[in-house]
Parts: sequence; structure tokens; C-alpha cells
Amino acid sequence: MFSAILYRFVIAVSCSLPIACSIAAADDEATISFAEDIQPILTQHCVQCHGPTETESGLRVDNRPALLRGGDSGEPALVPKKASDSLLIRLIQGDDPDRRMPPNGDPLSSEEVSRFVRWIDQGADWPGQMHSDNTKHGTTSTSESDHWSLQPIQRPAVPVISGCVNPIDAFIARKLNTKKLQFAAPADPVVLKRRVSLVLTGLPPDSIDLGDAATEQYGQMVDRLLASPRYGEHWAQHWLDVIRWAETVGFETNQERKNAWPYRDWVIDALNRDTPYDQFIKQQILGDALTQDAALGFLVAGPANLPGQIGRDEDAMRQARQDELDEVIQTVSQSVMGLTIGCARCHNHKFDPILQRDYYSMQAIFAGLSYGDRRLRGDENDRLTAEIPATTMKLEQLATKAESLRRRHQLRLPLPAFPSETFDAILADGVRMEIAATNNDRPAALYELQAWSTGQSSTTKLDEGEVRNVALASNGGRASASSFALANQTRHFDNLIDGSVDRRQAFPWTSAKSGPAWVQVDFDEPTPIDRIAWDTSSNVPVDLVVQVHDVATDRWVAVATSRDRMLRTDDVRKAESITVAELSLEEVKEFLAINGQLRQTRASLNRISAGPRVYAASFTKDPAPTWQLRRGDPMQRISEVAPSTPVVLGTLSLDVGASDSARREALANKLTSRKNPLSARVIVNRIWQHHFGVGLVDTPSDFGKMGSVPSHPHLLDWLASELVEHDWSVKYIHRLILHSRTFKQSSALNKMALKTDADSRLLWRFPPRRIEAEAIRDSILQASGKLNLEMGGRGFDFFRQRGGLADYKPIETFDSSGWRRMIYAHKIRMQSVDVFGTFDCPDAGQMKPRRTQSITPLQSLSLLNSPFVNRQASFFAERIRREVGENSSDQLDRAFEIAYSRKATHAERENLLEFLNAEGLEQLCRVVMNTSEFLYLR
Repeated sequence: MFSAILYRFVIAVSCSLPIACSIAAADDEATISFAEDIQPILTQHCVQCHGPTETESGLRVDNRPALLRGGDSGEPALVPKKASDSLLIRLIQGDDPDRRMPPNGDPLSSEEVSRFVRWIDQGADWPGQMHSDNTKHGTTSTSESDHWSLQPIQRPAVPVISGCVNPIDAFIARKLNTKKLQFAAPADPVVLKRRVSLVLTGLPPDSIDLGDAATEQYGQMVDRLLASPRYGEHWAQHWLDVIRWAETVGFETNQERKNAWPYRDWVIDALNRDTPYDQFIKQQILGDALTQDAALGFLVAGPANLPGQIGRDEDAMRQARQDELDEVIQTVSQSVMGLTIGCARCHNHKFDPILQRDYYSMQAIFAGLSYGDRRLRGDENDRLTAEIPATTMKLEQLATKAESLRRRHQLRLPLPAFPSETFDAILADGVRMEIAATNNDRPAALYELQAWSTGQSSTTKLDEGEVRNVALASNGGRASASSFALANQTRHFDNLIDGSVDRRQAFPWTSAKSGPAWVQVDFDEPTPIDRIAWDTSSNVPVDLVVQVHDVATDRWVAVATSRDRMLRTDDVRKAESITVAELSLEEVKEFLAINGQLRQTRASLNRISAGPRVYAASFTKDPAPTWQLRRGDPMQRISEVAPSTPVVLGTLSLDVGASDSARREALANKLTSRKNPLSARVIVNRIWQHHFGVGLVDTPSDFGKMGSVPSHPHLLDWLASELVEHDWSVKYIHRLILHSRTFKQSSALNKMALKTDADSRLLWRFPPRRIEAEAIRDSILQASGKLNLEMGGRGFDFFRQRGGLADYKPIETFDSSGWRRMIYAHKIRMQSVDVFGTFDCPDAGQMKPRRTQSITPLQSLSLLNSPFVNRQASFFAERIRREVGENSSDQLDRAFEIAYSRKATHAERENLLEFLNAEGLEQLCRVVMNTSEFLYLR
């Protein structure tokens, strides 16, 4: 029987065992009968551990589709006509006791193994199952599933329930009736207005009608709030939570992504324009083809290592690439599809009908993707592009003027980044560079100092005609220097001769301090040389002399100097410190002036030529091949895969040679097809969640078997159908929900209902909840009158740095730029925001499709004592005084109107007037901002 040994090897088979030569010659032998030759062996040795009652390692051997699919390892156990590719054969033929199958008792005989090989090579005929590859088995199948979320969306009939006009209410009421529950009474009009405003915009009402709210007035308010730009600002944060978007890279460095913010602005604008959700998806996958470059920030929203963090060995580079693409797959699959496809990276999904091959087929769709900045087309790009011809002409004129000046003074060209100087051959045993100054007056730095032999064979270690860099350490060179710096990685002078110039992993020699410095390389033996070269760093030596030690004269001979060259354009030294040929001080200043203009104009041309930038996905036309990997190991390739979605959703009908754009277009069309069972369900569930606090499915990014089942499955499908039928309009779904009795009921507690449904999942009342951290901060600013409604652009800072792993010092006092809505704050991954981070504001370290609602003492303490809140309380008090004067009663009413959208009750007035008169208006405002009514949605 197959037992624990097979479990280990179906998951982890790390090598393929050779098939005996006799097996390869079996094609010409008699046809194998499954019933007579194969089934008896399976029944005797295998079915006990890999059958219908016990399925070790996810593998069943009692039907053909199960073998075709394979077990948890992701490798097919059976590949018809290819015995050598079949995992089953590699296991049963092994003579290693730890690998052979079955693990107990005698191994299969060579004849039995031969039968299996011939049976597979002949097509693995299995009577009655040759056309049943879709047969369900266990928890998963090859290409179909009975799981609820993978079934086609069927528009259900709306229940006929007395008094329910809105279909939503009919579905909810039907479920309530089964539990003998009923809706709560309608919410107070003032409470409802505040609720709607906070749900749609994340802000309390900025003005309040304290009279009765007629239906028409309510509808007008809903339309006004949906049309407000504040709506997109609030709902964009929900989407950014789902994809864990941030403006730093995460991981070890957490450096800033300077141009990530245009994606945030794109999401806000798309939601405000009510971009149809199908187009919202397509633009984020195909933005380059749809002139929506900023939308491509979606695909690279997650963390990723910087190139400099990745080793240059093959293993490290492949692993880093796999990690990059895994982040993309997680983003797309969880946000749009509601599936955890990433769980199939190393093996078949443990619970959902997703094969390991499906994971890599999905990866192949994005095989042409890369992280980084790309051009952001649009009005700003067009404006900058129009400036290129004039700026180019100006640069050419300046370059002509500089060249004329150089020729007039008979100077050589400026030092390049990799200078090289030739001279008559000298038999030398060393080279030395003496540096007087650098281009920026910082410590001198060099990557390499080279000395090249002539090819003459006057030495004992050089062959005739051999030319090589005799300064290299590997050729016997020995370096020394006036000093060296220690910073992060050593800047030792040995770096000068290690032959490494790749900026991703090489380090330069750097002097310990500014000013004069020298470096020297002594050769292994005297060698004829006729060329020296050096590779500069950002601190470029620009006043230097290079010497070689002439063995014949035992003297250092100068072979190169910088003082007969034109100044580099990046030379920013003061004129008084520069020596060039016989130039006077005034002539040096003339050089510096023209170089300054060149530097400024070239920088301007580079900027406008690059155009506006956005951190977003870029693509190659012809992606590299994608391989299924054994256990996810990038060094263990199994077979090349074509781009596709999981087979349970149908394939994309693409081959391995499909272009990048064809791959992404096919995926976008698949995700937005009316037949797709997931996309519409997932998004209407997210919309429902942010109205009621919990979705109809309370695992909003996992619609698989480990996720929850819908509390109201027919309502979910009805809403999904409505979305598609109404051109994928998200705002249409908002209106449906907001006009329902379900949404407009009060949150009053019913003790009998509470016993039946403590979490209010059946919605017998509106479930109260705390507003989000961003809404808390924005509401405080609105109350104080300091909310800055400037939209878009580079975000403001919560900390004194924009990236890194430590020393995040919070900014405590903000000016008006820091009083913008919190969504415009620079988002640092893995860093909690002071005060508001305690209110469950995610740090973008992980996807957060549903925020927790924790209650901790730190929340109250931070909000009560925060310098930010106390300062805003003072502004709040100043606002009230401006608006109503010094009358305490009027001040109390105005504070309540602004904060709670109502006047104070008689009891509140009695208690708080005494407090106001004793402690002052500022303290009253501070208390108001710390109350549950201010912080909670009810």
C-alpha cells in the first residue's frame, strides 16, 4: 500500500529516477489490458491509502482523472503516452527504500513496473473513464467544481414579501421571517443623514436640516453625496486596503516609491466618475493599451525587493523574480477573483480546485511585467513634450558655445566616466593617482584603477601578445591608499583591483575625508604597459595626476593629468580653487558659467523628455517562458506552461508564444465576462460590507472553501446580476442599498433578537460600528474648520522621513498641507501612523480586505492626549466663537450641531453647561471629539 512515503514524495519528489532501458523498448509489445494487468495491482497495493476513504497527499488512484490531476505536489501522476513524465512511474520503479512504492512489503516486480510503463505509453486506456476527465473526486477536480462561488450567477426571483418594495428588503425579510425576526423601526432622520454621509464620504454632514427628512429630500442627499468628490476619496481607501497599496517598497529597505501617488489619484477619479467596474478592472490590467498608465499601479501595488537587494547568482535572481510575480498574482486573484491562487505556488491548492499548474499558468500572463516608473501620458505629458524642441535647440547652442570655448583654449575633452590614457610603453612595476579635488568637493572615490600591458613578452608570466590588466588582484596587483572610508559596506582600497564594476554589487574605494588623496597599485612584477584607465564614482576626481613607476629610471613618471582638459559639466567647485592650463580666474569663471547653463538645460531636457512618471507596471512584448516548478523551487523546472486562468474557470486558449498584450487582454476579458462567476459577486459583496460593516460573505477576499458561505446567497447573486445588467455601475448598487429599509432602519437593540443573532448578520437592525481611522481624523479636521479639501498630487507626511526601517519620528504639528484628507498622506509600508494607527488603520504590510474593530485603552488615551487632537479642539472652539459668539448655550448647541448633527438634549445641556463654564470651550470641544457618538456610526 502507498502510505507516508508516497505522501512525502508526491509533495516533494526532488529528482526524477531513470527509467530502465528495457522500458523504453516496450512500445512494440502487446497491448496492455487495464482490467487484467493494471487494476489488480492498484487494488492490491494502492487503493487502501489512495482511494475513496483515505486519500494520502491528495492523490486517488481509483479513477483516471484523479491520476491525470495528481496529488498535492502539483505534478500529474499519469501523463498518457509519456511514462517518463509520469510521477507514478518514477515512484514505483525506484530501488531506494525511502522512495519506492509501495513502501511496505515487497516492491513491484520489474514485470509489473513494465506493465505500467507500457500501459501509460499506449495511452493509459481506462474503460469507462476515457471521456470523464471532469469527474469530481475528493475536494477538487480537474476542470469543474460544485463550490457555490464557482457556479454561474443565476438571477433569482425576488421574494414576494408584504411591505417590501425594495428587492433587497424582500431577501432580507424572508431570512428574518425564518427566524421569527423583523426589521427595527426606521432610524431618526438626523441619525440617518449622518450615517449616509459617513458611509459615502467618510465625513459627517457639513450642514444639517433638523426637520423631518422626506423621501425626496433623502434621495437628493444620496445623489448629492454620490456626486461629491469626497465620495471617491473615501471609497478609494477601501480598494487600497484590499491590494495593500503603499508608497514604499517594503522588506529590508522600505525605500520610497516617489511616483506611486498617481495611482491613488487614479482610483479616486475612477470612482468619482463611476467608471463601470468591468472597465475599472480592464484599465488596471491593460492601462498601457487604454491610455490609463496610472491604473497600472494596481499590478505592482505590493512589496518588492529593489534590484540592489537581489544577488547576481542565478538562484537569487530566479527566486526574486518568482517573488515579484507572486505579489502580482495575489493582488489580482484576491482583489478581483476572491480566490487564494497564491496558495498553489508550491503544490495543488489544499482546499480549492486550483492546481499548481494553474498558478504558473496565471503567472505566465504576467511574465512580461516589470516593476518601476513608466511614462504617465496625459495633459501634463503633452505640455512637456511640446517643450522638447525648444529645449533641445537651446542645449545644442550652449554645447556649441562650450565647444568653441574649449577649442579656443586648446583643451582636451572633459574627463569621461571611464577615462583611458595611452602613452609610449614603459616598463613599470606600479601605477599611482594623486587627487587634488573632486567635482563636488567630497571625498574622492573610484571603482577601479587599471594598468594594461602592451602584449610584449619581456616578463616571465606573460605570453607573447597577451594583453591584460596587471593591476588586478587576480594578476598579482597590490593596492594601497592615503585612507579609506567605512560606511555600510567597506570602501577599502582593495575594491580598486577586484575587477567588479557592476553597480548592483560592487563598492568603490572612497577616501576617508575630503581634500587631497592618493591611491597606488604595485604590480606582481615589472611589466611593459602603455595604457591606464579608471572607473569613476559619483565623487569624480577632476584635479589629478596619474604616474607610473619607471623601472629603468626608478622614478615616478606622469602619464596623464586633468589640467589640460575642459571642465566637466558636473564640476561645482568654486572658481578660485580650480587650476586649468594657463586659464585666468575670469576665464575659469566663464567656463563655469557656460557649464552651469549646460547642466541646468540638460537636466531640464532630461526631465521633460522623461515626462511625468508613475510607479506602475511596464511590459516586454515577448515574455520569457514560464515553467511549472517543483515545490515552487525556481531551480527545479518541470515543464513550460501556457498563459491561462485556473482550468476550473475555463482556459484562455493561448499558446506559449502569445504576446504580452494578448495575454493580459485575454485575462481582462475573462474577468469581465458576463459568464464569470466571481468578479461581480466579489465587488458587490465589498460594497455591501462597507455599508453594513460585514459583507454577505464575511471573508471578502476568499470565496473558496476556507472562506465563509454567504449569509444571503440569493441576495448576493441578485445584486451581482443587477450590477452587470446596469452596466457595472457601482453607484447604482449604492443607491439600491441606501434606499432600502434594511439600511434605513435604526440600530436600536432588541434583546430577543440579540439572543437569536448576536452579530446582527441577519440585519434585524443596522449594525453600529466605529468609523475608520481616516474618517476619525478627517471628521476632527472638518469639525475644527481646518480640513483642507485640496485633491490629488504628492502626499503630505506623517513622519520626518519617507522610507527606511527605523527612526520614524512623527510630525506633531501640521500646517494646512497636513490638514488634507488622510488618504493623501504619504503611505509608508509596515509603519503605523501615530494616534490613528491604534484605530486599526492597516500598514499595507498585508492585504486588508476587512479591518478589525479592536477596542484598546491606547485608543482613548491617544485620542484624548494627542497634541494633534488638542490643537484641533482649540481650533474647533475658535470656530464656534466666530460663528455664534460668547453665549455658552449657543456655543454648546453649535458644538453639537457640528459634531453630531443635532442640538443638545435637556439633560446634556444641564451637565455640559456647567462643565463648559468651569473648564472652558476648548475642553468641551476636546470631550466632544472623544465621545462614542462622534466616533461611531449608528
